[in-house]
Amino acid sequence: MQKISPSESLFIQQGVENNIRSDGRNRVDYRNFAIETGEIIHANGSARVKLSQTEVLVGVKAEITHIQSEITSNLQQSDTSKRLVFSVNCCPSASPEFEGKGSEFLNIELSKQLERLYSHPNVIKNLKLTNPIISNNNNNNNNNKIKEEEEIKDIITNSGDDNCFSIVSGKYYWTLYVDAIVLDSDGNLFDALSIACRSALDNTRIPRVKAIQGEYEEITFEVSDDPEDTLSLSIDNVPICVTLTKIGNQFVIDTTLQEELCMNARLTVGVNSLANICSIQKGGIDGLDPTTINQMINTAKVVGVKILNIMDKTLKEISN
Repeated sequence: MQKISPSESLFIQQGVENNIRSDGRNRVDYRNFAIETGEIIHANGSARVKLSQTEVLVGVKAEITHIQSEITSNLQQSDTSKRLVFSVNCCPSASPEFEGKGSEFLNIELSKQLERLYSHPNVIKNLKLTNPIISNNNNNNNNNKIKEEEEIKDIITNSGDDNCFSIVSGKYYWTLYVDAIVLDSDGNLFDALSIACRSALDNTRIPRVKAIQGEYEEITFEVSDDPEDTLSLSIDNVPICVTLTKIGNQFVIDTTLQEELCMNARLTVGVNSLANICSIQKGGIDGLDPTTINQMINTAKVVGVKILNIMDKTLKEISN
């Protein structure tokens, strides 16, 4: 575990108290960050984010998942119905803290934080996909076509919260595996990862699939061979993390690695573009009083919306 000398810790604490941090920022200044998309050729979507010296690479892979009808317990159904599966790996070369087994706990913590960030049904609903067309091999007349359209309508209507990922309601759906690797670390991993995941989801393209129902309720899939015939995700309501760290009597955002070594407590708040709170996680050994928590949440809302506006503008420029 990395350590900091008492004199360095005192210098950082005094700077935070006087609203002048060691890198020249004030307490609520965010460092510049860069976004690059399409970094991994064979992934459905990918993005690289560099926040000062913190660098994160995220890849998204889409797979068709079959819901097993024999699964009956609520726990198994909950596990099977996941639409976004997160995995984080901190590269040992990024920091001495990540060497050996030192990164195992952090990998789990970062993965769980992303799962909580995307766990609310409204967040998943806003990842909008166009539902594939369900057809039948024996459609030879207009009556069958009308019946088919009604079946499609029922599938879209009755698919529930997973309709944006559903291929055949209750049977087949898309699962997105979001894999992240931390290439370098200079603090604020939670925020950098959330920005990279959101950017990768914006870059994700899923091939258009036609589900064909044959005899004996067998379902086969036809995948479009046109590389441009794809489905994209809407990230309008996808949140990011804003981490606020208490150092001494004050709190700061976007901490450096040196500042994190001086922290008393940390609050990571998930915020979407509507300034809604999507998740909250407390870290650190010290407690936080209610007044400080309210101040942190209000600051996170303002900072989060500002970052999201910058992100959306940047991603739009990249896609054009």
